[in-house]
Order: sequence, then structure tokens, then C-alpha cells
Amino acid sequence: MPVQKPAMAVPMSQRNLRPPSTAQKEIREIYILVMGLTGAGKSTFISVVTEDSTIPIGDPGDLDSVTDKVQDYIVNIPLRGSNIIYEVHLIDSPGFDDGTVADCKVLTRIADFVNTHYKLKNTLAGVLYLHDITKAKMGGVGERNLRMLENMVGNDKWDNCTLVTTKWGCTTDRTGEEAREQKLMNKDNYFGEMLHNGDRTASMMRFDPKSKGRALEIIKPHLKRNFEPLISREMVDPEGPMLSLGETSAGRIVADQLEALEKMGTELKEVSESRQLLGRKFDVMLFEKYKAKRDKLMREQKLHRAGRWATRTAIVGGAIAATIVTFGPGASAFALEPAYETYANKQRSDDKENMVKLEKDYEQENQANLSPTGGFNAQWVRDKRVKSMDDLADNYSIRSSSSLDLVPVETLAETATEVSTFAIKDAGIP
Repeated sequence: MPVQKPAMAVPMSQRNLRPPSTAQKEIREIYILVMGLTGAGKSTFISVVTEDSTIPIGDPGDLDSVTDKVQDYIVNIPLRGSNIIYEVHLIDSPGFDDGTVADCKVLTRIADFVNTHYKLKNTLAGVLYLHDITKAKMGGVGERNLRMLENMVGNDKWDNCTLVTTKWGCTTDRTGEEAREQKLMNKDNYFGEMLHNGDRTASMMRFDPKSKGRALEIIKPHLKRNFEPLISREMVDPEGPMLSLGETSAGRIVADQLEALEKMGTELKEVSESRQLLGRKFDVMLFEKYKAKRDKLMREQKLHRAGRWATRTAIVGGAIAATIVTFGPGASAFALEPAYETYANKQRSDDKENMVKLEKDYEQENQANLSPTGGFNAQWVRDKRVKSMDDLADNYSIRSSSSLDLVPVETLAETATEVSTFAIKDAGIP
């Protein structure tokens, strides 16, 4: 009978193999607006950063925008040497390029998004403005877009902007690309004024689509920033002038162009529709109706997130414990992971689709009731802090000491115990 070897002490290296702790983690949500003309590479930039290949990207030379509304994409960036994880929301905006009427609609959508988040204390961490370096000329649309950017942010906040040149190497004339970069930097009606604004200057960087690391370097300076854009201070700050979009510094650029179109005999219906977009307010009854639906969805999604955290911790913890005890792989525990991840991905996708559907339903009903003084965008449905109309009205406090939300992960862990068993059962895991 073979002699059984005595159990050996677990080496220190293996003692440290334990499931990663989530109890000490803090998640900070920040919002970065990505702007630029159609074809500048906004969706490509976001796709590289998030490693999301499903983001629609237009074909080179295609003048039609593939992004026709404001869309939110998330990338998580851990802060090295700390317990902080930045949940970066990259806000992909429609491109300006199809003329004044279309530009008015785009500016309205961007303003709606920015102002709603301003009311909800989700102030911006920065604006990335992308420009195609292969373009030989800026053009009137490009210059008008820059003026809207400058006036939307406010010259006292330009240091929160990064001007990003894209599509380097897409021509055979490297010297020409660098010459255009210098022209952008030095001409005041291009990037020059924003880059030479005292201690409030914007920064300028190049985007390389082949390197996620370099793309993240464009984002990282904004991680610890937050600012209140001029357009929100003009439109929704209760201590501000409470202007309509057409009366703001950015909106006047579009409004002036609309007046020029009227003088040229442009179809009055198009001009009238554009002007109607400039004065939206909340419909109280519609708000309350969709807030109730939103609250129900958020309660369900909170339980789903808690269950996913707990189940992953249980699977990884069980597998590592088995490895330490048996000095071999915890095969049975690790085998659960693929099956659970399939379930978790489906659940996450369903949650997202349900919220998107709620936004779409609100937007459609809102449009049906639209009047010159009615209507608003649906972005508020994603924020759990909206409890009543007062949270978005004049008496809502918008001057918090910090706009960064701290979401301790242990809050999810506390809820997770009661739901993790059901999550495993629903996934078909024995």
C-alpha cells in the first residue's frame, strides 16, 4: 500500500489566490460628449475605446451620418493604485453637416441631453471635438460647428475641451496633413482661438485607431474634471436667464442662419419646424406617467445587477478555493462560468432594450403632444434620483460640491445574497 504523503502547507502565493474583492470599490460615473462633423470618426473613436465592434461606422466618403441621435456608450477605466473605477459614458452625438435645418435638430438633441444631465447633477467631464485631418478646407459648415461648440461650452470652460484630429495616414501626403494641422492650430477661426485662451485653453491631440492605449490617453485628462457648460447655465440654471435654445449663445448661430434662409425664400415649413424645436418644456402628466414605469424598471435592474455580482463572486470564489484545496484546477466551478455568462449577457441585453423602449415610447408620445411650448427629451428616465417634477424644476439643487457619483459596490453585494440563488437557477446551472 503506497504511503500517503502528508499535506503540505499552502504557499503564500497560493494563499493570495482569492476572488477579487468588490467591497472596497467605488464607481464614479463621468460623461464626455463626442462631437464633430459627419465622417470625422466619432463612432470609430468610441468603437476603439470601448472595443465594441457592433457600433455602426460609416463607409469612408459616405456623407450620411450613421448616428442620428445622441447615444451613450460605456468604458470602465480603473484608476491605477486606487480603489476607484471610472465608468466613462462617451456620448456619441449626431454629426453637423446637412444644412441649417438639420443642424438645428442636432443642436436641440445635444442641448436636451446636456441640460437634462445638468439638472440631474451629471455635469460633463469634457467635450471631444473630432476633425478629419484629410479635409483640405474647413468649410462654412465646419466653422459654424466650431462656433456652436465654443458658445455651447463657454470660453471660460474651454480647458475642458480636447480637439482631436483623425484619419492620420489616410492620404499619401504626410507633409500636407501636418501643414493642415498647423493651420488648424494657428487660425483663430479654426482651433486657434480655443488653443490660445490664457489659462483656459483647449488641448489638441491626434487619434490613432490602431491603438486603444493612445485613444485612452485622450480621455484620461478628463477623468477628474467636471464643468457646467454655458448653454446649461443660460437655459436651465434657476439663477440664470432661463433662455430658450434660440436665445442662447450657441443657438443664436443657428437662429441667425435661419433668418438668412427665410430671406432667401427657403421653404417656410422647414424653418418653422426648426424654430419650434427651440422652446421645449416638460409635460407634467407625461413625466409622472413615465417616471412610474422607469422606477419599476430600475428596481428590476438593480436586482439583476446585484445577482450578477454575487453569482460571479460565488463562481470565481468556488473555483479558486477548489484550486487551493486540491492543488489543481477547480474544474467544476470554472465550468459554470460560460453558462452563467451567456445568461448574464442576455439579461443585460434585455435590461438595456427595455430602457431604450421606454425612452422611445416617451419620445413618441411626447412628439405627439408637441406644441411650441411642449416636449422634452427622454434622457431623464435613466436617472433614479428623479423623484418628482421638482427634481427638474427651478428649485432643484444643481450646485453640488461634486458631480461625480460614488456608487459603493458593497451596496450591490448586500442585495446580492437574496437573488444569487435565483440567478443560478434561472441560468440552468445545477
